[in-house]
Amino acid sequence: MTVLLGQHGEIVLNPLSAEKLTKHTFLHLPQESCGVLLGTIVAGNIQIEQFIPIRNVAPNPLHSFMFSPDEWVPHALMAKKLVGIVHSHPHSDPTPSSEDLDRLHLYAGLLKVYLICTPHPITSSLIIHAYHILRNVDNGNTRYTLHQAPLTMTQVGI
Repeated sequence: MTVLLGQHGEIVLNPLSAEKLTKHTFLHLPQESCGVLLGTIVAGNIQIEQFIPIRNVAPNPLHSFMFSPDEWVPHALMAKKLVGIVHSHPHSDPTPSSEDLDRLHLYAGLLKVYLICTPHPITSSLIIHAYHILRNVDNGNTRYTLHQAPLTMTQVGI
C-alpha cells in the first residue's frame, strides 16, 4: 500500500528573500549556489519569509551542490522554521536533475519545499521553479519525490 504525505498548499515567497536569492545566485556564477528557506506553514500554505545562503562545498560546484556542514547543521536542528532549500542550475533549466533526486533523501524528511533557480539568459532576474516534497511510504520503505507547484511572490509592504 502506498501513502503519500506532504503539503499541497500555496508556496509564497516574499520579495526581500527573492532579492537576496537573486543577488546570491549571480554572485556565485558560474558555480551552483545554495541556501535554506525559513518560514511558516499555515493551513497548508507555505510562507517563505527568509533566504539564508549556505556555502557550496561540493567537489565540483560548477555542476552540483553540497551544503557546508558547519552552516547546514544549525538550520537542520531548528527545523521548526526550516521549510525548504534552494539551489541554482546556472546553465540548465530549473528542473530537478537526476543527482538532485538521488540526493533528496538526505534532507527531505526535514523539509516541505524545494526551489531550483536559473539565471534568466537576458535579464538579471531568476527563473524559479517550486516543488513540494512528497514522502511516499510503501511497505515500510520511504521514498521522497518532488511535485512542481506554483510559486507566488508577495507584494512589498504586505
